Order: sequence, then C-alpha cells, then structure tokens
Amino acid sequence: MNKQVHVFSVDTSAFYNEEEMKIHRRQKRNYKFRSTLKEIKNKKSNDELLLNKVNCYIKYTNRRIKKSKELLYTLFRSNKTIRSLRPSEVDSNNLKNIVSVFDSTLTRVLQIKENSLFRDIIIVQTYFFDVLEDIIVNGFLYNNEKYVCFTASAGQIRTKKTVFIKESVFHRYQCTLMCGLTIDRINELGGVNINKYLAYLALCNSATEQWLDFDINKSIVVDDMTTTLKTTVDFISDKTYKIERKTMDVPIEHTDGCGMILPRKSKKAMMIRLPWVKGLLVPFPFDKFLREKNKQQGYSKYGIIKDIYGKEHDVLKEEIEVIFTKSQFKMWKYYNSWSEYIDKYLIHNCQAGKCNEEDATIGNAKLNYQMLQTLTDITDQELEIISSETIQDIHNIGTDKNTMLKTLGVTSYNRNKNNFQKALEVYPELLNDTYSKETIKQVKKSLIKHAKAGKIDVNGKYTFISPDLYAFCEYLFLGIDQPKGLLKNTEVFCDLFENAIDLDCLRSPHLYREHAVRKNTKNKEMKRWFVTKSLYTSIHDPISKILMFDNDGDKALVCCDKTLVNAAKRNMQGIYPLYYEMAKAGAELINSKSIFNGLNAAYTGGNIGIISNDITKIWNSDNIDLNVIKILCMENNFTIDYAKTLYKPERPEQIKKIILNHTKTKAPKFFMYAKDKDENKVEVSNKSVMNRLSNLVPNPRISFRNAGLGKFNYNLLLSDPTRPVLIDDNVIDTYTKLDKNKKFMFSNDGATKSNDDLFHYSLIRESIFSSSKKNKKEIVDILIEYLYNNKKSNFKTTLWSSFGDIIVENLLRNLNKMGTCKRCGIDYAITKQRQIYCDDCFRIVRKEKERDKKRNQRSKNCPRET
Repeated sequence: MNKQVHVFSVDTSAFYNEEEMKIHRRQKRNYKFRSTLKEIKNKKSNDELLLNKVNCYIKYTNRRIKKSKELLYTLFRSNKTIRSLRPSEVDSNNLKNIVSVFDSTLTRVLQIKENSLFRDIIIVQTYFFDVLEDIIVNGFLYNNEKYVCFTASAGQIRTKKTVFIKESVFHRYQCTLMCGLTIDRINELGGVNINKYLAYLALCNSATEQWLDFDINKSIVVDDMTTTLKTTVDFISDKTYKIERKTMDVPIEHTDGCGMILPRKSKKAMMIRLPWVKGLLVPFPFDKFLREKNKQQGYSKYGIIKDIYGKEHDVLKEEIEVIFTKSQFKMWKYYNSWSEYIDKYLIHNCQAGKCNEEDATIGNAKLNYQMLQTLTDITDQELEIISSETIQDIHNIGTDKNTMLKTLGVTSYNRNKNNFQKALEVYPELLNDTYSKETIKQVKKSLIKHAKAGKIDVNGKYTFISPDLYAFCEYLFLGIDQPKGLLKNTEVFCDLFENAIDLDCLRSPHLYREHAVRKNTKNKEMKRWFVTKSLYTSIHDPISKILMFDNDGDKALVCCDKTLVNAAKRNMQGIYPLYYEMAKAGAELINSKSIFNGLNAAYTGGNIGIISNDITKIWNSDNIDLNVIKILCMENNFTIDYAKTLYKPERPEQIKKIILNHTKTKAPKFFMYAKDKDENKVEVSNKSVMNRLSNLVPNPRISFRNAGLGKFNYNLLLSDPTRPVLIDDNVIDTYTKLDKNKKFMFSNDGATKSNDDLFHYSLIRESIFSSSKKNKKEIVDILIEYLYNNKKSNFKTTLWSSFGDIIVENLLRNLNKMGTCKRCGIDYAITKQRQIYCDDCFRIVRKEKERDKKRNQRSKNCPRET
C-alpha cells in the first residue's frame, strides 16, 4: 500500500477554448481584485470615506463578475465542437496539476510503473457543469487521442471529480476491468442504476495490493442471511415527517457486505476488491463447522448448498476456501452463473485485490465531538476523567520522552512510520535537536486544538464489525431460518477487551444518540469460532439499526472506559433506533448522456455537511429537540442515497419552520477549533458538553529542561562520522532554492496533498542529486552538516522528506543496527533480537517452514503401506 503512481488532475477550465479562456483570465483578475478590496475593508474599518469608496468598487467588481459569468455560460452552451485538453495543463513542469494515487487493480492492469507519471488517465474536477457535460457526452481530445468518461468513486463524487481514460486504452483492457461484461450486455438486460454502475466500476481504482494466493475456483457465492426482528423503533414517515414509536417486524440483512474465508487462507479480516465484487471477508472455519455437525449425525448430511444461481456445491468435496455473499457480488444478475463469472475472470486475467487488512496491533483510538456532544447530561467531573489522558499528554509533551515519541507517531501500532519517525524510534536522542523541538511545539499546538474540538484519547479501539458467523453457518448449512447463533441479544464478542464488561459501541458519522452499550461475552466455545479481533454482533440485536452499519468493512469504535460507558447508559434511556423506508434505485440504459445525468445528480444532490452541522447546532444549543434531530438524521441518509435513488423527501412547511427555528443560529463556539471558524461566526460559549470540554483543555507553556533526552550527536546521521564534511555551496544553494519554492510545487487539492508530497519531494531529491557530480551519500552529508551544524536550522522537513531513507540507513549503521540478510545478501535494519533475515525473506522462510511442518504432519498421520 506504499506504492504510488502519478497522474494529472485538472479542472474544467483546462478545456476552455481561446475565447472562453480570455474571459476566465478576466474573471480571475476580478476575483483577486475583490479579495484585495475586502482585505482593505477589514483593515481600515474606521476610515468611513475609504470604506465608501471600497464598497463602491466591490459593487462594481461584483457586477463585472456577474456579467462575465453570464457571457461564459453563453459561450459554453454555444459550443458545438469536441473540446481539447490544453497541453500546458498536463506538462510535466506543471507540478500543481500532478497528484499521486496508490497502487490499484487499475494501475496494475494498465501496467503503470511505480512512481511514473502517467497520462492515459486524467482526473477532472468540476466547476462548470456545461463543460463537464461536453466532455462526458462527446469525450475530449489530447495529443490526437480521444478520452472518455471512465468512472467516479464515492469519494470522488464528494469532491466532484471524474476519472477519464484514453479510449483506446479502455477498449484494450475493458474485458479485464469489467470481467467480460460489456455495456451492450448490460443494456440488453435492462440497464443498471448509473451511479451504482460507476461506483462498482470504480472498485478497480481502489488502493489495494494484489491478492496473489486467491484461487477463484475454490470460491462460491451464496444468498445473504436475512431475518426479521421484532423490535421497538421510532418510525419516521418520509412523506408527512410524522414520528411514531411502535413495535414492528424489522428485516435485517446480517451479512450485508460480509463473506467468509477459511482461517488457513487468512488469519485476519480484510476488505477485498474483484471486478464487481467488494466487501469484507472474515476468517471463519466453516469446514470445521461442517465436519463437526456431520460427526454428530454419524454421516455426511451437511455441506451441500446452492449458490445464488441454484447450482449445488459440495463445500468440503470442492475444497471451498471463500464464501462470498450475494450482497458482495454487485453485478450478479448480468451473469448466467458463477461458473460463467469464473471463466471470464480466468480468460481475461482479472485480478483480486485486498485492502484494509486487520492490524496486528491495534492502538487506542480517539473520540470525536459527534460522539461526545450527545451525552448531554455528562458532568464536568466525568469530562475531566474522560479527557485526563489527553490533558496529561499536553502537560507532559515537553518533559516526558515517551509522550513526545507517542505524539510524534512513534508507536508500536503505527505500521507506516515515515523516515523521521523511524530515526526517532532507534535514536530517541534526536528529540534534543531544534527541529524535533520545533515539531513538538507544532504538535502540541495541534494537540490542544484537537482536544478542544473533541479529539481526545480514550480506552477504546477501532475494529471491523462482523455478524455472528456461527449463526450464518446454521442458516446456510443447516437450513435454520431463525438460527440461534452464539450471541444473545445485547451481547457482543470482542477479543480486544476483557470478558463480562460493558462496552460502548460507536460508529461515525454519529448524528443521533447512537451509543450501543453491550455486554462483552467470551467463552471457550466462542473463542473456537470467532478468531479475529472484530466486533461480533448478535443476530437477535437491533444494533445495526442503532449504529446504521453494514458489514462490508465498516469499523466500530469500541470503548471500555467506565466513565464513558456509564454516561452512555444514562443517556440511552428511552432511546430507540430510527427507522424509515428508503427509496429503491431504478435502472436505465448506459450511454454518455445517462452517465452525465447520473453524475450531475450526484454532484448537485445536496450537502450532508450542512445537515450534520445543523444537528451539531441543536446538540450544542440550550433548547435540544430530539424530534428535530431525528428528522434531520432521516434527511441526511436520504441525501447520501440521492445519487443512487434520485429521491429526497420534501419538508412540509410547518416542519421547515420548526427546523429553521433551531438551526438559524451561528455555529457553536467550539467550531473555532473543530472547523476553524472565526470568532465572529460562532455563538457565545454556553454550557453544552463540547463548550465545557473546550474550557477544560489547558494551554501550558512548553519547556524541554526536565525532559532528560540525552545528548544528541548529529554525526551519527552522516555516512561516516569520522570523516570531515566539506560544504559545497552549489548543493546548498540548490537545496535552499527548492526548499523556499516547494509551496509552488504542491497541488492545490487538499484532499490529495498528503499523497502528492512523496512525489514532489522525490523531484526535489532528484534535482539536488543532479546538481552536483558528488555521489548521493556525499550530497546528503553536506546537507546534514549544513543544516545540523552550520545553520542549526529549526526547519528540516525537506531534508527528512527527501533524503530520510539515506539518513536512517546511516543512523542504523552507525548504531550497529544494520545486518546482511542470510538469504538474499541485502542490507536490512535489525528490528528484532537474533534477526538474520530481512523482512521479505523472513516471510518467505516462515511460509516454507510452515509448509514443511504441515507436510511432515501429514506424513505422520498417513498409514504406511504394508
């Protein structure tokens, strides 16, 4: 998951013709001028004469902007030619338009080399829908090649981004990406919901690593387990907005998005991606389940089941390793059988990918403001107890070495440490450097801001949610329509926590009161079957309706903090799940026009952030109305589904007035920290939970005097600490220039910036290496000597981000923590005692030993021929 490739991301202005571009440049000047005028207005607010002139100029500029926009729209609508992408937008020197994407099935199928810059895929962000319509309906031209709309994932839809692909490339790899399906075939069978189709096609664009040991011939697809649960709910009519508390039969699809894999194939729960297939696979020994049940019967009664197409399978005889569910196979109705899908998968060299594999070590998590603000009767004393660990870290950040390392991300559960963190892990004395201290100051500032915004450490962990798969096996193999399972109502199993304690189970987004307090129940029988760190839930429990989760990879925050649990129990008294009937998505024929209409609906379908913020206003007000919150939660979920269903309920007039009375206020005071709101745009502080928490968080002065960090020796970062380093002014000048100008290199797109940093720092690295005839180690030594000794710089982000791997290698060697792999002969970092292999070879050797052990075991168990 650390592999990346680089593509271009442009906006719709990249496709303007010359006339449109002239108006666009004029618009940019007008916007810049208006921004300058507003700054003058804010600074000179006491000069009445000047203010009058500025206001006149602002009005004049607004008129010019409006007129230019109208002219631009006229030109858009009069365009009759296929648009072209301006070459300057995808020039390799146009660094702001380059973004990084993780390795995926798409990048592997298209054979894109790691860290290469690729132009066969181009991402387009929408500002003007007329231009988007042009390039979706007609495609666009670049370098004499036509590009067509490919897809847009759920995440890209939120940011109005669309992925385009070179048409010739798409035709070449279409069968592999779509597992033999064609648009004509889908249309012959009645079409599909367009946005669902685009989302399913986008699965190949998910960040994954290839699942190499997956054997599709040892997999089947079965029906989901759905049962009806009689439970009390608050039923909301999407027509009248009437809320009615009643006891009713609620259908629950327990395996929605979840399948099973044998533990010998994977000991960890993981999310998977295949063409048209997505979801969570949870290890469960269903072969052992069948053998035990057959042994109890005295003969092989169980194990023959039907797949979703009605074909019978003998699970044990066919050595089935993976059982997918119908909810995971998104385009099942467009194949005649699972065998047809398998044949097409193999013929077209399709790929399986896995992502978000269960962590070996799961660190403690943080709460967020949504989860805290609903505990409206929580006391100041309880808030102090819940926030005590975070407040202690704020006090200790300058004096305690372990706290410093933790806040800088040097923890056992951080599996993706950057090079600076790796260096701190093996050489904590590096904390005594000015750069580390400056970083800690910035982290402390961020820690305080986040704490005031509700991000506080809690005794809890994020983990996958899984249904009771024992119950699923009873349903699937034993034919029991209402299985018993291993977990009773209000029970969960989570091996991360002690037995028989109450757990507060939470999930984001948390809008209504959604604290599901459940008893953690663990016994010998459960431990035999529930083999992962997931949160297993009972099929007799409406918990999925309380937390509104699917089992396709959703994670729960599971907390065992007694203070939090007790507060949650109090606040959940009289609270029942919300229930409303969601709209069904319709099918239509796939063509370029329907694709545009679908994306246009998705991009303009509503902003769930506004609804979420309105709910927060109510929770933090002096007049909390739970019924208004319930209604807004319903609207939020209809808005989320709008892209698929094209349906949103319409507020009755009287409801509209009630909601407006509760939401016309400014944002709550703590939004200054949670959302960077200006003080004049928030309400005055009241006694809400979050405002009280914000007042509890201290801001002590930081001091490193009593930290006892040990003496830092920068020479250990050099390739040879005993050899003097001669400064090369050319290297220093190049570094200084690139360091100052790096802000102009990075993408304006904040959503992708963290990924893009790696690419842009690699450009800085190569530029500096090519600026001198010295070898790489000498160049890095010069920079270390200059920044750590000559200049004693407080800012070394560019050094560590560009050359951190070399510095860490130097450090490990100088600390005698480098070894040579016994198997491949490559140098590696020693991280364990008596280590003789690098990490890659260690995994290979371990698998070889496991195979040999199993082979020897089978040999012992097999009777010898006589």
